[in-house]
Amino acid sequence: MNTEAKVGAITLAGLALLAGMIVFLSDITLGDKGYPLQAVFGQVSGLKPGNVVRYAGVDVGKVADVRIVNDGVVADILLKPGVKIPVGSKFVIGSDGLLGEKFINVSPPRDVQGFLAPHDKVYGDNPQGMDELMVAANEVLAEVKTLMQAFNDVMGDEKVRAALKEAALNTRDITENLNRLTTTLAMLADASHGDVTSMVSNLKSMSVSLNNTAARVNGMIADVDNNGQTARDLRETIQAIKQTSYRVEKMAAALEGVVTDPETSKNLKETLRNARDASAKANKMLDKVANIKTEASIDALYDPDNQKYMSNANITISTSPSDFAVVGVSEIGEDNKLNLQMGKSGPAMNQRLGIIDNKVGVGLDTKLGKELRLSLDAYDPNDVRVKLRTQYQLAPDTFLITQTDNINKHDERASYYGIKRSF
Repeated sequence: MNTEAKVGAITLAGLALLAGMIVFLSDITLGDKGYPLQAVFGQVSGLKPGNVVRYAGVDVGKVADVRIVNDGVVADILLKPGVKIPVGSKFVIGSDGLLGEKFINVSPPRDVQGFLAPHDKVYGDNPQGMDELMVAANEVLAEVKTLMQAFNDVMGDEKVRAALKEAALNTRDITENLNRLTTTLAMLADASHGDVTSMVSNLKSMSVSLNNTAARVNGMIADVDNNGQTARDLRETIQAIKQTSYRVEKMAAALEGVVTDPETSKNLKETLRNARDASAKANKMLDKVANIKTEASIDALYDPDNQKYMSNANITISTSPSDFAVVGVSEIGEDNKLNLQMGKSGPAMNQRLGIIDNKVGVGLDTKLGKELRLSLDAYDPNDVRVKLRTQYQLAPDTFLITQTDNINKHDERASYYGIKRSF
């Protein structure tokens, strides 16, 4: 080859290489290879051919053309070969920054149920243009202006400014008072530390006293009942009386037809009558013994004002659904005051009459709900005293007790708090 031919060949090779680099770097494709779609928008806000198309933020194609149609503006999209857009994807026009180039962003749906076919038409969301943004900004500024005007009207009032100033001063005074109150409470807590410790110790002593008293009452009941032997002996005795009366009645009836002496006959008839009466009384006694129910209770109380403990024990004997008796002792170990009362049960209230704390008196018991019970005693006719007692059931056979003695005498009034156990 001559020199001119060599120079021409080298020039052509350089031009071909330059064209290939331009095609490679500019991502120009020859022909219509790819995945064409049509996106219809109401307005495109400056979208131009050559703008990028992104799928979930990744560049997947470009805008081939933008043209006007009857129902809006169509952006012809050409996606890269191998890219598929799911049905139901969302097409939105965005921009890179405030003044950056426009692009079409495609957001995939949650559930993929197929893919768009080439040349399918989709409808995109209209972008928020500057005009709409300016209108919205103007509306916001108008509302802010109205709010500031109202604020100036309020704050411009002399009475409002004076009230705000007074509120600030009151807040300062309240803060100072709270600081003083906190300091006082702290000093009170320090000063009362010994009292709290003493109260806890007293509660411990009260629980020990309650256990000791319960043990004594259990022993007393065991001695009286003798493990149930006393009740069994009583039933056997009454049964024996009944059987004896029955036998006497039979014997007297057998002799009644034989004896002819008037005096002896009279005695036999009287014997028969006495035997029948004894048998009837024995039957009544057996019925009452069968229906007898007993409930024992013990409580330990504490008077914090006088630092005094008190233990009480009572046995309630129910001879029928409407009759009962109360036998017990108050202030065990100190004054040992006797309680011996007979009572009648009613649908709403129980009535008691007898000895209350060694004095003649009457009492009333009533229930206020399922757990709360109220008792009122009046006793000592020569110097009437009134006692008020409430009990609240905390658990089966366990009650919280409050008792106020001499409620009608201010100087002798005493209030107790404690626990009651029944068994």
